[in-house]
Amino acid sequence: VFSFFAAMAAELKEHEPMVAKVGRVIRRQKREVAESAFQFLYIEILQHLTVYHNGDRKIIHQKMEDMGLHIGSRLAERYTGQLLRMTEQLDIIKFVCKEFWIEIFHKQADKLQTNYLGIYVLHDYKFSWLTRLSHTQAELQEAQAVVSFASGIIRGALKNLGMHAKVTCDIVQIPRCTFTIQDSSTLPSGKSAKKS
Repeated sequence: VFSFFAAMAAELKEHEPMVAKVGRVIRRQKREVAESAFQFLYIEILQHLTVYHNGDRKIIHQKMEDMGLHIGSRLAERYTGQLLRMTEQLDIIKFVCKEFWIEIFHKQADKLQTNYLGIYVLHDYKFSWLTRLSHTQAELQEAQAVVSFASGIIRGALKNLGMHAKVTCDIVQIPRCTFTIQDSSTLPSGKSAKKS
């Protein structure tokens, strides 16, 4: 299965569309094939982890978050390659809410709240990765794995931008969710963000 996706990725790379600079990030033209390929690959990875770990949701969510961490770090490097390094925490969060969120989830985060003490709450009222899920218990469990992966992507991007943080997500009602970002310096001792 993975060799099929490697071949498909190589094929897509050969026919990569022209890029256009919009705002601060170089945006690529939409590729619907890439989105559907991602969804198929994601489902296969989730099924593989479910079988391999005997359905242990805690381990599956941790593995999905770890994968997201590595991917988010690489994507942040790619999208910020030609930008000046951001030093202020609020600038990093704003970048993630706007430019990074658009690149990954195809729209800006709907709302950002902060207490200005290292805790940020990002609201997405129609999280694009959850729009195709229904409200059944099985779908809710899959949604938890989806947001674990997304939380990992956000944490990886923040880490690459110089902010070590704990990222959690609560699903209010499918597809509405909130991501809570807590700077590791504000965490109680013994509960620091994972170093990876």
